[in-house]
Amino acid sequence: MLKGVDISNLNGSISIDSIKNAGNSFLIAKATEGSTFIDKYYNDNIAKAKALGLITGAYHFARFQTKEKAIQEANFFKSIAAGASPDFVVLDFEQQCNGDMTEACLAFLEIVATIAPALIYCNPSYIKAYLNSSITKYPLWVAHYGVSSPSTVLWPDYAMWQYTEKGQIPGISGYLDLNYMAEPFYNSIATGEPVKPDPLIEQIKSLQYNLNIDYNAGLVVDGIAGPATMAALKGIQDIIVKGHKSHVVLWIQQKLEQYGYLKENSYTSMLYDEPTFQAVTELQKNWERPTDGVLRPETWSIFLNN
Repeated sequence: MLKGVDISNLNGSISIDSIKNAGNSFLIAKATEGSTFIDKYYNDNIAKAKALGLITGAYHFARFQTKEKAIQEANFFKSIAAGASPDFVVLDFEQQCNGDMTEACLAFLEIVATIAPALIYCNPSYIKAYLNSSITKYPLWVAHYGVSSPSTVLWPDYAMWQYTEKGQIPGISGYLDLNYMAEPFYNSIATGEPVKPDPLIEQIKSLQYNLNIDYNAGLVVDGIAGPATMAALKGIQDIIVKGHKSHVVLWIQQKLEQYGYLKENSYTSMLYDEPTFQAVTELQKNWERPTDGVLRPETWSIFLNN
């Protein structure tokens, strides 16, 4: 686990040497905010950190409320941040919003990921309030203070963890944000190879998220098909019958397509219709499960392990 610091104009002109001498391996500097603000210390901070051999990151403090504004802010950030060649870039998402902001955040990240590997910075409450599992395409820098291990909500783990906003370093006045960087993310930066998520874990996380929104399951979205997830699935086995419509049904249909039991456009999306029912029974037959189209734990075990 590597130690590091994130800084902004609020810290003023800061001693990067002191940060290095305190045993830190990386520095993240604010570059921009909204669609007009430029941090006047950004280029200097990154240049000094690079000269000292630190891993460097650049972040943008988001103000957008829509996808269109997100794209505008992303292009602004890119125009300012790219010149300093940071090792990674970050969307700092902590703006009060209305509704799901995943699409807007993804639009931002897709643009800035052309500079360097991209992450999203967020705290657990914002993840729960404004994001869905699609955002886990990008690694997480989580802000969670006063705990021994942070909550990552939708992600199985974190790339970075901001564990305090009241850190202190000899030679620097005032408080600093202190962070840990996980070894897999560090290795991805060092080698240029992105951290590849396990597709099955991502699918299970998507299922857990759908169980929560469709049936108020109250599951932790962690990609682990543990007792709570299995209990939630058992609880809906008599609900998912022909004619039932839900996001969980769509998840089943996507898995059946993956296995080759359903063809694209051969079924009604989200609806447990006749083609979907027949595909489930064929799957059950081939896996020697009860062949009745009922989604018991024995059938779910196929989906969750393959």
